Amino acid sequence: MSLSLKDKRTLITASGQGIGRASALAFAKAGASVVATDINEGALDSLAAEAKAEGLALETRVLDVLKDEAVAAIVSETGPFDVLFNCAGFVHSGTVLDMADKDLDF
Repeated sequence: MSLSLKDKRTLITASGQGIGRASALAFAKAGASVVATDINEGALDSLAAEAKAEGLALETRVLDVLKDEAVAAIVSETGPFDVLFNCAGFVHSGTVLDMADKDLDF
């Protein structure tokens, strides 16, 4: 089975660095039209410059996924999407076994 991302509208969170950034670039290279989001505007500027240099269809937007209104606004303004890659996460010290319930809820 072959899956294609060509012309798929894609929203990727936490695209400023690491897995999110690599995924945003990989999706765009595979033909997707990517809206790459992050809370770090500087990291998004760097991503946008790299994507532009490579001729990739990638738009960046600042987004704090903890704000429901901001998430609703970005979907309203730039959607609909065929793909959602939610890469945003929380870095906790220690292991998941060390986390308190309140940290898991967060």
